[in-house]
Amino acid sequence: MEALKHQPGTLDRLLLKKNSNQIITFVRRRSQFYAIKRIYNLKSIINLTYQFVVGFYMGIKKNCILNCGGAIEIGKNVLIGPNVVIYSQNHNFSDKSKPIKDQGYSYSKVVIEDNVWIDSGTTILPGSYIEKGSVIGASSVFGGKAGKYGIYYGDKAKRRNHY
Repeated sequence: MEALKHQPGTLDRLLLKKNSNQIITFVRRRSQFYAIKRIYNLKSIINLTYQFVVGFYMGIKKNCILNCGGAIEIGKNVLIGPNVVIYSQNHNFSDKSKPIKDQGYSYSKVVIEDNVWIDSGTTILPGSYIEKGSVIGASSVFGGKAGKYGIYYGDKAKRRNHY
């Protein structure tokens, strides 16, 4: 995946234009930094950034949560609307003798390929794989694999159409 390396000692965030909300944010992955271009409104939360890899020209609107415990990989030219939640981990809960909080987590990588649009209020579940050109409609809950150029929406988002 194409990425821009950050030079040590430079600022973590660079404003592109005065009075603009376009920011390049650098995140650390192992010993290298990768640039996220065009992240809007940094009221979004990205946890465990060392497990987070993105391509250029990715846009994230406000109030998003990306939990990268099991890794999240996002391609180029991806649009993520407001209030989107992407999880790559989940609580274990199979042992009835223990509280859920003490049972740990299961992890499963989320991959979002190039030129994808995830509309507002959508939840992407652990292990999801969204192929190139797909659209996930507003307020959907998506888990599984989205085929190329598919349009998915609904409570259990299924392919409804293609273009």
